[in-house]
Amino acid sequence: MTKMQHGQEKQAMRKKKKKGKYKTAKVICIMLALLLLLFAGGWFYVDSLAYKVCRVEAGVKVEPSDFLKKPDETAFFTGESQPFHIAEPGEYHIEVKSGWFTHKCTLIIEDTIAPTCEPVPVKMEIGQTCGADAFVTNITDATAVTVEYAAEPDFTKAGGQTVQVVLTDKGNNMSVVEAELFLSPVVEDLTVEAGQGAPRPESFLISGKEVSFITEVDAFDYGRVGDYEVSLKVDGAVYTSRLHVADTMPPMAEVQDVEGFALVPRKAEEFIVGIEDATDVTADFLEEPDLSYVGTQEVIISFTDGGGNETQKTAQLTLFEDTEAPVISGAKDLQYFIGDTISYKKNISVTDNCPDGLVLEVDTAGVNLNEEGVYPITYTAKDLAGNATSVTVNLTVTPRMYSIEEVDALADAVLAEIITPEMTELEKVQAIYNWNIRHIAYINHSEKGDWVRAAYEGLADRKGDCYVYACTAKELLTRAGISNMDITKIPTRREHYWNLVDIGEGWYHFDTTPRTDHPRIFMWTDEELMEYSAMHYNSHNYDRSLYPEIN
Repeated sequence: MTKMQHGQEKQAMRKKKKKGKYKTAKVICIMLALLLLLFAGGWFYVDSLAYKVCRVEAGVKVEPSDFLKKPDETAFFTGESQPFHIAEPGEYHIEVKSGWFTHKCTLIIEDTIAPTCEPVPVKMEIGQTCGADAFVTNITDATAVTVEYAAEPDFTKAGGQTVQVVLTDKGNNMSVVEAELFLSPVVEDLTVEAGQGAPRPESFLISGKEVSFITEVDAFDYGRVGDYEVSLKVDGAVYTSRLHVADTMPPMAEVQDVEGFALVPRKAEEFIVGIEDATDVTADFLEEPDLSYVGTQEVIISFTDGGGNETQKTAQLTLFEDTEAPVISGAKDLQYFIGDTISYKKNISVTDNCPDGLVLEVDTAGVNLNEEGVYPITYTAKDLAGNATSVTVNLTVTPRMYSIEEVDALADAVLAEIITPEMTELEKVQAIYNWNIRHIAYINHSEKGDWVRAAYEGLADRKGDCYVYACTAKELLTRAGISNMDITKIPTRREHYWNLVDIGEGWYHFDTTPRTDHPRIFMWTDEELMEYSAMHYNSHNYDRSLYPEIN
């Protein structure tokens, strides 16, 4: 190979080598360009997944997913996020982690809504002051609100005035509200001690020249704790205050020792000698005494007045055992007539050294008041300690024997009350009629056939049916010297009895038995009675052949 050829070959190799390097650099540049394009595309993709800036109104809850264009419930704020509070307006730098990517965003919390509230009227004593916040309530805003006066009120001026209050939130939004301030020249509350009587009007006055009561404060009860509204006139204007009657002094009390038998109930009042206090005082045992304890024990009595003030006093309670049995007096054999009433304890008395809790029992288990015989009755007296005494007597039960002499005595006693010597025969009959209907109670049954018994039941027991009414009238008329006869209805399924009366003018019907339609069958003619009878199912139909002619 010639030098020329060698040089050409060497030159060709250099060109080939240079060309290879150029191709390599070109490939590298292409690859770098591709990587740059890929990175730029990825960046733009990630950047498109989230909002760079989020604006929210103060008070609105903020979640990580709010910053993402596609919701992701698993997203969260990273620890690199700037802490924020929804009630604090401002700009905050936030990082949101969602999947593989972390997004840097800006949160702007704004307050654009002015605060709201409700005005509150304020009543104060003249000379007192208060902050602007006393005039508003129920303030509503997402951020903190300051409350200030638009112009501070005059707290030295009595009466009412309008106050303007300005509310400003952290977004510098403002609201202005108006409220009423009333300044009273009298105290809002005045307290007097119970028992001291009514205060003077000047006691209520803070500012002013002339003051007088409108309310009659002397009518209040100063012996009882309570509150009263008081109206006063100050310099010609009317104001109100509240009077408190308070009891701050504890009661004064004096007690004494007590002795007695065990088991007897005890009250705190037994130990009290005297109490002094302006209000009513109640007294109670601090702890109930042991009433079964024989011996001396200490008792503490608590005295509490109307103001809740308490005083405690100590006394001694000495209890003795009761071993003495009661004594029964007046127990004797009894006589009883069948059909009468009986009181087993009448004329019976019981005495005991400890009368508290004394009990008298009567054992009548073996007595039959409807059957003739002699029956034992046992009286047993027992005291609280269990000491007992028993006495047994006999009760003799016999049929009742009715005598005309006994009935006459009862009738004469009634007549002595209702008849006077100057009465006419008609007035006497009328008095007897009135007594019967007013003093005998109607029952629908009585024993028939013994008019003396029936008259006794009317005069003594004062109850019965038509037979009793008629027989009682018969006895009273007879004892009064009035001519009379018995008369009966013609027998049917229902019987009826009444009277005939003659006061010198012939016979008249006389029926004192009460009826549902309340007729007054007094000195009725036969025609009057028959007319009534016909209208009432022949209530008084009778056999005329058995009686004299009736008017």
